[in-house]
Amino acid sequence: MNKLKTIIILFSITFFCSCSKFLEEVSQDEIIPKTVKEYSEFLYGEGYIRDAKVVHPYLDIMTDDSKSFYGKVMLIANDTRDFGFGYYTWQEQPEYTMGGPINNDKTWQTYYKCILVSNMVLDNIEKMEGLDTDKSTLKAEAHLIRAYSYFMLVNLYANPYDKSTASKSPGVPINNLIYMQDVRLPRENLQANYDLIMKDIDDGITAFGNGNDKKNIFRWNLTAAQLLASRVYLYMKDYEKSAYYSSLVLLTNPSLYDLNTKSTDAIAAAKVFLNNSNPEILFSFGDYYISYFIPSANGCFPTSESLKSSFSADDLRFNKSTGAFIREQGNFFGKQYSTFKGGSKSSSMVYGFALRSAEAYLNRAEAYAEQNKIDLAMTDINRLRKTRIKISSYTELKATSKEAAIEIIRKERRLELCYEQHRWFDLRRWNQPEITHEFVNEFNPYTISTYVLNAKDAAYILPIPIAVINYQPDMPNNSRPKREKNN
Repeated sequence: MNKLKTIIILFSITFFCSCSKFLEEVSQDEIIPKTVKEYSEFLYGEGYIRDAKVVHPYLDIMTDDSKSFYGKVMLIANDTRDFGFGYYTWQEQPEYTMGGPINNDKTWQTYYKCILVSNMVLDNIEKMEGLDTDKSTLKAEAHLIRAYSYFMLVNLYANPYDKSTASKSPGVPINNLIYMQDVRLPRENLQANYDLIMKDIDDGITAFGNGNDKKNIFRWNLTAAQLLASRVYLYMKDYEKSAYYSSLVLLTNPSLYDLNTKSTDAIAAAKVFLNNSNPEILFSFGDYYISYFIPSANGCFPTSESLKSSFSADDLRFNKSTGAFIREQGNFFGKQYSTFKGGSKSSSMVYGFALRSAEAYLNRAEAYAEQNKIDLAMTDINRLRKTRIKISSYTELKATSKEAAIEIIRKERRLELCYEQHRWFDLRRWNQPEITHEFVNEFNPYTISTYVLNAKDAAYILPIPIAVINYQPDMPNNSRPKREKNN
């Protein structure tokens, strides 16, 4: 953060204010932020997620998009499945690895760090030195960081939103602290969480309108905020508002990355999909390198047969050697299909995760279909597909009923957003179907164990992380069943 130092030392968080030091005292050579620029640097350095591989890397391996692979070529090679086993097989306590040690779930601490930083910035907005327009922009960013953090937390550690039960359903704690206090905050109800999320998004959108929105895809901006609003309202089943905010996004940026062009451009084809020339990216963050997916070790969680078979033969998103989203990867350990979608900030690529205009088309299509506006829904779906299917064989999809349209849209959403950490949340909010995972035994590759996540299973909610419960034993936890292999 250049010369800026801050009173905040945030790298050892286990909860909001855990028993390990959360804040340190100011030393004489540290500078307390005073200007908007300094607070902006502080927010970017500590409030934004800069390294997504440490935050819920397990999300996609819990879904039907992943399978277990074991090559057993070299005994000294890593088996990355060890750390993901508890999540892949939906164990009662998924943080425990196959061998027993804990693979700490850092999601809680990461998002509550972002929340605390946002609180501190918002509390100091009026005291900062600088232009009012710059203050408004910074205020908007802080609101969006906080909204997104709570949104991710409730969709991991609470029930899917249901208006009829949300006021009685346990959500996550609301942290209004602006400095260190040794307190233990109770879980709020889910409705209170969503009320705060939507207020933050609304306040952020208003503040962007009064600020200086520079269209920087590496920071929250107005269009990205509108897309988040469309997503949250979709999850809340407020389809009219979801469609409205999706439309605002597409008025500003209707662009899609045409894979027909990408596949013929040697330079573009060598890049991952989320690259710096992709016009549909609205906001980009994090590093995509998640070892669970990479077929370069003895064991990993590559693409499932279910996901592969969902792509048509002329779909440019999936191809053995040039697939924009999924392609064959690996080495002498074994060839498997895996994601080729996100990249590293250290290369010519942009960050590994993104909010992009394709989601706005999908959100609006789903919202339209749920309102029985079938023709409008299919127009959005076909607008997206035209940039994803080989042009020589492209034909428009049609639906004659609401149910048929929803089925098409859900399939398309799975294909388009695969490995962008949407699938688990979509399965939760739709119908929480039964999923079966096979696990290949590392000591005997011919032995396959089967694990089943039942329909409406309690394991569609994660338990509160072990470190948090150890710090606050009286916090009500989410109960998950013990899960044994079926054979």
